[in-house]
This record gives sequence, C-alpha cells and structure tokens, in this order.
Amino acid sequence: MNIRKMTVCSLCIALACILSMIKLYQFPFGGSVTLLSMLVITLPAWIYGPNTGILSGLLYGMLQFVLGPTVISIPQVLLDYVLAFSVMGIAGFVSNRKNSLVKGYALAVIGRWIIATLAGLAWVAAGTTIWEGWNPLPYSMVYNGAYIGAEAVLTLVVISMPPMKKALEHVKNSAINN
Repeated sequence: MNIRKMTVCSLCIALACILSMIKLYQFPFGGSVTLLSMLVITLPAWIYGPNTGILSGLLYGMLQFVLGPTVISIPQVLLDYVLAFSVMGIAGFVSNRKNSLVKGYALAVIGRWIIATLAGLAWVAAGTTIWEGWNPLPYSMVYNGAYIGAEAVLTLVVISMPPMKKALEHVKNSAINN
C-alpha cells in the first residue's frame, strides 16, 4: 500500500466517522440515517478494489467501536462493528463495470443489511424487546432495512446526479493517477 492509497483511505475513514455523527434520523433501538457515511466508507473499495475496501471498512468499524460502543455480546460486537462495515468492501468487486459506484454501493448496502439483520437477531437473543406479534427474523429485517434503506435511497439519489457523478469520478482518477 503506497502513501497515496493510505492517505485516501484514511481521509475516507475520517470523513465517514464525521458524517456518521450527522444523524438525519436516529432510530429508537439503534441505527440511524446519516449524511452519506456509508457512501464514503464504500469509496476505498470503489477506487482500489475489494481488499482495500474491506480493510478500510474494518478500520472504520473498529473506530466506530472506540467512539461509542454498544456491547451486549461478542457475536453482536463482531456483527455490528467488524463485519457490518468490512462488508462495504464488496463494492470493489464491481468497480470496473459501467455505473460501478451505483452497483457497488447497492451491493455493499445489501451486504450491510444482511449483517445488520444477523446482528439484530443477536440483540433479540440477548433480550431486546421486539414489536408485538413479530418474529425475530422479519422484525430484524424490517427494522434494519428501514434505516439502512433510507440512507441508501438518499445516497443513490445523490450519486446519480450528474455533477456528483463527475466529482466522484474526478476523485477516483486523482486517487489512482499521479
């Protein structure tokens, strides 16, 4: 990993942390819609590929844990902090395709939703109350899908705007080329 790559990844991790603190909506039992933090943590994968993206996501998750952990069990910590953000690196698997950022971001968000759903099951197993009449799996799928999906839709709208697409392509080109 060269200095430029480390710098870009570090900036993405730092910016994602800052943006994660700007909550557009905070859900009552955890999870929030932030100001595009999932997009920013996906950028290292989109720019450099899945390995760099997974490592950046892992480091981001560890930093999120340090900044404000919620711990109920070891499986929950692994799912909520390690895997939930490491999975954002799968965006790199489509980084050389047409509309790669949109496709990669969507793929990463689906991965994050799956991990968050599993983490939700860990919360339920630890005694967290769920909506009356709901089974744990559908509850976790809907609850986590609400905040992850809301931010995903907002982000997909933003990154589909021509000026934003152009700006992000410029960032990618600058991060790769000398």
